[in-house]
Amino acid sequence: MNSLGNIRTRATLLVLLFALLSISFYAEAADKDNCLMCHKYRFLGRIDESGKRINYNVSENLYDHTVHRNVSCRECHPYINKIPHDPVKEQVNCANLCHLTTPFSKERFSHERIIEVYKKSAHAPQPGDSAQLKEAKPNCKFCHLNPMYTRVSEERIDYHESLNRCLNCHQEKGVTQAYKHITHRLRHKTSRSPQEIVALCAKCHQNVELMKELNVSKRGITAVETYKQSIHGKSVTLGSEVAADCISCHASNKLHDIYKKDDRRATVEKKNLNKTCSQCHARTNSWFVQVAVHPSTEREDNPIVFFVNLSLSLALYGTVFGLVGLMLLEIFGRRKGGIKFLLRNGTSWRGKPKPKEKKTK
Repeated sequence: MNSLGNIRTRATLLVLLFALLSISFYAEAADKDNCLMCHKYRFLGRIDESGKRINYNVSENLYDHTVHRNVSCRECHPYINKIPHDPVKEQVNCANLCHLTTPFSKERFSHERIIEVYKKSAHAPQPGDSAQLKEAKPNCKFCHLNPMYTRVSEERIDYHESLNRCLNCHQEKGVTQAYKHITHRLRHKTSRSPQEIVALCAKCHQNVELMKELNVSKRGITAVETYKQSIHGKSVTLGSEVAADCISCHASNKLHDIYKKDDRRATVEKKNLNKTCSQCHARTNSWFVQVAVHPSTEREDNPIVFFVNLSLSLALYGTVFGLVGLMLLEIFGRRKGGIKFLLRNGTSWRGKPKPKEKKTK
């Protein structure tokens, strides 16, 4: 019995030792720098000099479901070389090289090419911009902030039939994720829905006070409002997944190459409109591209649309108020007959009036 008990005790200890090693190995793989030792606490943070509350908490569960789940903390924060570290004064540089190697390539992954495109766009700070304008322009994290920017949902892509042919030669692990990523990018410009794209762009472009401070034109200030009045905007508002959103027209497949409308590289520049519209519309021509995507009914912007809109409004309200006037006249006429006329004839409709009899003296 003693030997049997010793064997059970040793087996239990081996199982516990294996479990502890597994847990420690997982913890090292997920957070080898042990940053979550402090950052796991929900209320870790401070209040800065301006009274703004800054939260330093990192949700491990949320982070494990993002596209950066395999990237260690120091891949983005290389300037941290000790724990506890000094106050962080440098922003994350998204152009850093990652330790990850891209599929079908021997190069380390980097966002540098995308950032080079972004630096030339209208959203990037330029040397001639004022300090206020540089501060207002969106950086990488403004658009790509967790939990919004998560992995592509498997339900949105029908890949099973085609992927089975790839698995004849390639291993499922890794290839499945790469295949989904590639096919998704070929079919959709972004993993966000049109409704999310419009909401994201509206954070700045619908802020009238901010746009006025940055000396944005009147057409630019009303861009979100006029878009929502268009057929594209109304379709997206009603839940369409195929109608054009902001990215559909204002960016190519590079996504970050958004330029001012007068820039020859802009997708909405006059010479490029035909190509841009043909992404969704089969037949386009010089007349088709003149249709206003941001329709305005202001007189100075579009006098023809203004007067047509005014005429239709007058016709509508004239018809409504005319019918109301006729109803009031009819009510007044019926009121003269009184309830006796209704009881005597069964209706309040007076019909043709009878000629009055002349009184005889």
